Amino acid sequence: MKKLNDPVRKVNAYCAGLDVHKGITVYTLFDPKGAVAETGDFRSTRADFEDFIKRVLKNGETHFTFEASRSSLWVHGLIREFVDDEYVHVAQSKRIKAIANSNSKNDDNDSWWLGYLTYEGRLPEAHVPEHEILELRIATRERAAAVQHRTKIICRLKAHFAQVGLIVPGSSIRTKQAQLFMAEQALQIKGVRGRALRSCLDELNYQDFAIQEWNDVIGEVSALIPAVETIEGHIPGIGSVLAATIVAEAGDLKRFHSQKAFGRTTGLTPSDRSSSGKTIHGGITREGNPHLRWALTQAAIGCLRARKGAGLAVGNWIRAREKRMGNKSKARAAGGRKLAESIWRLFHLGECFDAAHSFGGVPK
Repeated sequence: MKKLNDPVRKVNAYCAGLDVHKGITVYTLFDPKGAVAETGDFRSTRADFEDFIKRVLKNGETHFTFEASRSSLWVHGLIREFVDDEYVHVAQSKRIKAIANSNSKNDDNDSWWLGYLTYEGRLPEAHVPEHEILELRIATRERAAAVQHRTKIICRLKAHFAQVGLIVPGSSIRTKQAQLFMAEQALQIKGVRGRALRSCLDELNYQDFAIQEWNDVIGEVSALIPAVETIEGHIPGIGSVLAATIVAEAGDLKRFHSQKAFGRTTGLTPSDRSSSGKTIHGGITREGNPHLRWALTQAAIGCLRARKGAGLAVGNWIRAREKRMGNKSKARAAGGRKLAESIWRLFHLGECFDAAHSFGGVPK
């Protein structure tokens, strides 16, 4: 059964719902009694936003609400220059069903619902990270994008060599033997194929440089956030990059009221549908932050590779669960979710990681 963290209460202040678009912003302003005081629109420029905020604030305390989008960060930062953080609200677009399921969806209705849900105290809010966390999030996501790009380049290289009947030697394309082989063959192969190979090798070297550069940036920013070192030092399967990714995507870990709440945020929690005494269990919900879900799944895979200590114990738990369930993905998702709950207990209860307690032994 779902429980509210805080009692629902109406906001005794003005509430402005803003439907922000690239060129124009439509607004609906509610007065402290819940009546519509004003509607209209203005250009989505910094100057027009400042004029609107200053004019509205003359009425008194005002809450400003807008949906999470690619424009939400700069709008949030601008409004924070005029009001405290408690008066700025970023709504979770996916959870505002009144807007998403409306048969009459337009900018005016969207701004009305944003303002009304804020006034009623029922707005599902998105978390906006602090400055250092935001910097770390940008760095970790850019590194992840560079790694994904490098993987695609490697696949292209292997495909080009396969087309001429060659196989890159060694288990990894990053070994010295493989590097020497690719460089020699790229010079020997003539025509467009050889040109494509040389282009891929240049791109590969560039992405390697970019990844190393982002690693340095992540290290510099992580040094300012103690939580990164705490997770890396206490939770098995997690290195510096994964620890930085978890902190960057989760933000302040103390904002989650329970370990189950943090687990649900990862999207690694199994879904279930119950009705008339029947319960159907499905796959993981995949709700929440996909980058956080990836990091925790990678942590579970890291434990599977461990050969001693707590990582080995967690790896054995995942292997036993995999054998029982007959599904690698589900077992690793379960391990990632358990690691997430251990991270929550580390920060809320000061509980050091204990595989016997956190994982409850090896499942039968």
